[in-house]
Amino acid sequence: MKPVLKANFTYTQKLPASGEAARPRLRLPRLFMSYGPVVFLLLTGLSSCETLVNTVPESKLPRMESQLTVFSFVSPQDTVIRVKVSQTVPLFGEYTFSPGTSLVVADGDTILSNIDSFTTATVVISDGVSSATLPYNSREQVYALPARQFPIKAGTTYSLTVTDGKRSAQASCTVPPEQVPIKEYTLDTALVTGLSRRDTSLILSFTWNDLAGKENYYRVKAFELFEYSVVKIDTITQATKEARTLGRSYFRWVGTSSRNVFQNDTNLDGTLFSSPQGRKPKEGLQYLASLTGGPVKPERGPENKGTFLLLLNTDSHYYRFHRSVQQAGEDNPFAEPALVYTNVKGGLGVFAAYNQSVQVIKP
Repeated sequence: MKPVLKANFTYTQKLPASGEAARPRLRLPRLFMSYGPVVFLLLTGLSSCETLVNTVPESKLPRMESQLTVFSFVSPQDTVIRVKVSQTVPLFGEYTFSPGTSLVVADGDTILSNIDSFTTATVVISDGVSSATLPYNSREQVYALPARQFPIKAGTTYSLTVTDGKRSAQASCTVPPEQVPIKEYTLDTALVTGLSRRDTSLILSFTWNDLAGKENYYRVKAFELFEYSVVKIDTITQATKEARTLGRSYFRWVGTSSRNVFQNDTNLDGTLFSSPQGRKPKEGLQYLASLTGGPVKPERGPENKGTFLLLLNTDSHYYRFHRSVQQAGEDNPFAEPALVYTNVKGGLGVFAAYNQSVQVIKP
């Protein structure tokens, strides 16, 4: 029986701020959260008798081999093709994780992880006519290739093959041929008052027309591009130096079942679609503690360089994978454990595609 990929990892939709590492959360399996007291009582009772492992012959335990896991999302708008390769942990097998390792889907797409990366796998992408081998990037811990060396084209079907000498995994996907333009948008500011501070938040929403006569899947994203100051302190002279750099701050979405980040046009063919409400704090001043303990305030505060609205016209693999991640991450203790979607043959994971349109709101 082929094993299925379950949500044993933490998935997050938020991209870390510039220069900041992702901070995955550790979550107990839903089974333990739902039946924790029962499990405790059973274990207490068993402690005076034989253990469960001792009462089941080793020959009767299921034997599962480790499988390759593959994660990759391709788009004509991307500048780099990235593929994350790892492996599953066999049931009852011995395996040791490094402290803090986790699988993270940053902002829904980019796989960031130091979990059991393969450095010697062979990763090949093909369009049926030509192919390219992706080298391993040790800094990002992914297999990566500049898109200019193997351009991803709209409407084209791609296959991905990953081998490690003993195992092989394959998947394919087709890039949607159309970019769907954003029709209208609203971008407002609101003053949010907390217990000890008042912040200005950006509030965003936008609409688009569904492509009639075909099955479509969509995903909405948005971020603020801003310039900010980085203050450095000379440890000897205590002199400060200020440099400017760019950062991205993504919107968080507040929606309903009909206005999700991921949407499809089932029973809604050709209609007007709208995004959930996007919110994010407006970037404020940055401070840096000096060696004497006092805060150092940059001479220049953050400066908005534009708000970017992104509408992804995705394939079904992209939609089904991310929706299954959402459902698996729900905190309802009465819900059935959800499986994470996979389209990888001979392994687990996802290889999916999207075609993206962008609208920029200048400050």
